[in-house]
Amino acid sequence: MRKKTVNYLALMLATAFLASGCNGLKKMAQNADLIQRNVTPSPLEMHAGRVPVSITVTFPPKYFDKKAYLVCTPTLKSIDGNEIRMKNATLQGSAVKDNNTTIDYKKGGTYTYRDTIDYSDPYRRSDLVLNMKGTRGGKSETVADVKIGDGVNVTPLLVQEGVRVDNEAEDAAAKNAAGNAGMTIDVKIQKPKSSLTTKNLTMYYPLQQSSLDRKEQKKGEVADFVNLIKAAADDANTTIKSIEVASYASPDGPEDMNRKLVDQRGKTGENFTKEKLKKVEGTGNVISRQTTQAEDWEGFKKMMESSNLRDKDLILRVLSMYSDPNTREREIKNIAAAYTSLKSNVLPKLRRSEINAVLQTKEKTDSELASLAKSSFDELTQDEALYASTMSSIDSKEKIAILKKYTSKYPQDWRGFNNLGTALIRDNQLAEASSQLNKAKSIDGNQAIVYNNLGVIDLSNKDFVKAKENFTKAKNIGCDEAGYNLGIMNIRDGEYDKAVANFGRKPTFNKALAQVLAKNVSDASSTINQVNSQDAYVDYLKAIISAKNNNEDGVMKSLREACKKNPSLKSYAALDVEFIRYFGQPNFKSIVD
Repeated sequence: MRKKTVNYLALMLATAFLASGCNGLKKMAQNADLIQRNVTPSPLEMHAGRVPVSITVTFPPKYFDKKAYLVCTPTLKSIDGNEIRMKNATLQGSAVKDNNTTIDYKKGGTYTYRDTIDYSDPYRRSDLVLNMKGTRGGKSETVADVKIGDGVNVTPLLVQEGVRVDNEAEDAAAKNAAGNAGMTIDVKIQKPKSSLTTKNLTMYYPLQQSSLDRKEQKKGEVADFVNLIKAAADDANTTIKSIEVASYASPDGPEDMNRKLVDQRGKTGENFTKEKLKKVEGTGNVISRQTTQAEDWEGFKKMMESSNLRDKDLILRVLSMYSDPNTREREIKNIAAAYTSLKSNVLPKLRRSEINAVLQTKEKTDSELASLAKSSFDELTQDEALYASTMSSIDSKEKIAILKKYTSKYPQDWRGFNNLGTALIRDNQLAEASSQLNKAKSIDGNQAIVYNNLGVIDLSNKDFVKAKENFTKAKNIGCDEAGYNLGIMNIRDGEYDKAVANFGRKPTFNKALAQVLAKNVSDASSTINQVNSQDAYVDYLKAIISAKNNNEDGVMKSLREACKKNPSLKSYAALDVEFIRYFGQPNFKSIVD
């Protein structure tokens, strides 16, 4: 009988122990509302594609069972049924001998949970749920499974729309991913006014003579010049402004003789010009004679500087040492070997008349430029052709076609390759755009805007290291737009203060966005109010700023305007936790429904 009594008592003690353990977990579950839970930030925020989660749980005194474990699992649940289970955190009672965080039974305690998860679009509108499962011995109990947070704030993602707003991109091509990767820069050119060009013909005279020999008068350059002037006279868009004859003598021989030669050659040259152009209408009253020096020492100096004569430096030194023509001539003749070469190679080219025709082309209208650019490209001057490619009346395909003609005709002008590159970026032809921009860089490797535009391609291709390298180089050379593009990268990297600094002084959508994200709401309000754009996203950002200032009227006014301009923003705003405090309000619902 004694043995049977001992077994009975043991059974009673074991039952009491198990009942006590089970009741401890149940008591924790029943009193779960005494647990304080704090989420920071609330709602959660996405930065640089990641969502940091910080949950502080505070247990009151005499709550946490001494022999219990509590496994805490936060879960982000989207409204369409997806979920992200975060890492577990295990807490233990004060009587448990283990390596987890201990919560004292008598005093209670606090635990802060931290994790970071990758952001995904389904979780913009979601519930943050905290599950607490307790165990004691062989028993388990769900202590709590409670919602502790609403959604994820993804305002940094507005940077993408901000690029479009700041670029004033309205056409479909500019709205694609490549066009939105950053701010591209075209070379700007003023509309060409009436342009002046000079056409030249040089006629040479024998030594100490003022008459042109027959061979000189019959040379091919004369016929070419006459034909060119005749074509200008026949062109309704061209005016012959002047035709001047400037005559010269070489600085050898007596100065008095050379003075007479210059005068006589001037008359000969003028008469020759009038005779050759007598049948060209409108030239008779524009031909004139220009007064020149008796001896062409300036022309002599220029020819010496460009020559390969052995005693070139010695002769130039003589010119700098003596200003008197006779002294100069004597000293140069003393350099016997050099003077022999001068007589045959230099001095004959100074005995001349230069006939200079100044032609003025009439300013073309934009419609004329557009028409010629498409159908008669070769009739445009270089500046007219480049300007035509920048006109708003030229669509993206025509722009590319014109710039391809331009780069073919002017292959040494980096501007054409740069503008062709940006046009191709907007058309989403990134590989070809890169090729054209690299051609521009090979022509002139110190153009900041070329590096900036290459950086936009890198950013489109998600080569962030190279993009930052190109933007930084462009900014250092001197390019504000490159600073803007660095600011875009800063926002995407979660470096909001750097973004504000890189955006500079110009008020833009993305600068205001960076100021919002950097918690400078007052500055953001000032910036966005200076942005000269009617884009819906400007109003949307104003609504966000009003929400942060607890300005309900401002929220409703700006959000209503944004959704009126862009109805697709209704569904976006309905899930945007920036407006979470207004979700249940009739005014808000009337805007987004």
